[in-house]
Amino acid sequence: MQLNDLLPPLGMALLYLGLLCTALSQQKHFRHRHWAGRFNRIGLRTPWMRRFAGTLALLGSAGLLVFSEGWGFGLVLWVMAAAALAASLAWVLSRGD
Repeated sequence: MQLNDLLPPLGMALLYLGLLCTALSQQKHFRHRHWAGRFNRIGLRTPWMRRFAGTLALLGSAGLLVFSEGWGFGLVLWVMAAAALAASLAWVLSRGD
C-alpha cells in the first residue's frame, strides 16, 4: 500500500471532522449531548476553537484530495462529499437534540 492510496480516506475523515467541528461551533448544537463531551475532552471547548479546527480540517481535506486526485477531480470529489456529509450530519445532529 502506497501513500497515495491512503490520502483519499484521510481526506474524507478530515472532511467529516471539519464539518462536525463547524456544526458544533454553532449555538444550536454547541451542547450536543453525544459529541460535545468528546470535543471538550480533546480541548475544543469554545465555539471559536471548534470553528478554527473545523476550518483547518476542511482546508486540509481539500488539499489532500487535490494532491491525490488532481485539481479537477479532487475538487469535484470534495464538493460532492461535503454536500453528502453535511446532509447526513444535519440529520444526525437534529435527531440528537
